[in-house]
Amino acid sequence: ELEAAHRLRRAFHEAHQARLVRELNAKLTATLADKDALIEQKDLLMKEVDHRIQNSLQLVSAFLSMQARTAGEEVAGALREAQARLSAVAQVHRRLYRDDQVTSVDLARYLEELAGDMKASLGDEWGSRMTLDLAPVLIPSDRAVNVGLVMTELVINATKYAYDGAPGPIAIGLEQHRNRLRLIVADEGRGKTGTNTGFGSRMMGAMVQRLDGEIEQVDNRPGLRAILTAPIQEG
Repeated sequence: ELEAAHRLRRAFHEAHQARLVRELNAKLTATLADKDALIEQKDLLMKEVDHRIQNSLQLVSAFLSMQARTAGEEVAGALREAQARLSAVAQVHRRLYRDDQVTSVDLARYLEELAGDMKASLGDEWGSRMTLDLAPVLIPSDRAVNVGLVMTELVINATKYAYDGAPGPIAIGLEQHRNRLRLIVADEGRGKTGTNTGFGSRMMGAMVQRLDGEIEQVDNRPGLRAILTAPIQEG
């Protein structure tokens, strides 16, 4: 009888433990489901924010384009430069809205689309002479914007100074070396012409600093080769 009582007590204990495990599993499943639902909701909200920012920037870009068509050449050039900088920001929000990722982008695809916008803005004479050689690099979206702005400024500088405003070849390259990236913008023009201190150059310096990177300009024989080197991840 004593042994039977022990067996009965053990059976009750095991049944109680099994019930507790089932309850804990049910709570864990519900918690995970809630977490997945919250993550999905957050991603949808982020995509909606990206979509609205993209639309707003496109509207501003359209206004700049309209203004440039009726402005004098010097003002029109400044407006086109502003439009190119806006495009660098709008493109990353466009890609975040389309892709499953909401915090990172393929830098090569982003720069390719950004270069496409610049080709369209500069016209066929420049667009047909711009070549791309971009390796895929996954990078946080905020850092992608900084790299895109640096590329935009380097291309603007090449179009303004390399060939004295006339169309000429511009090559854009992207490489990955372990945990660092290298962005290369090269021309075959007149080479380095001095130190630029305008708004674009100051902004580019700020972007390079935010990337914790460095930029160097070397002889491309002929022309100028600008090389941005920076960590892919922050810190």
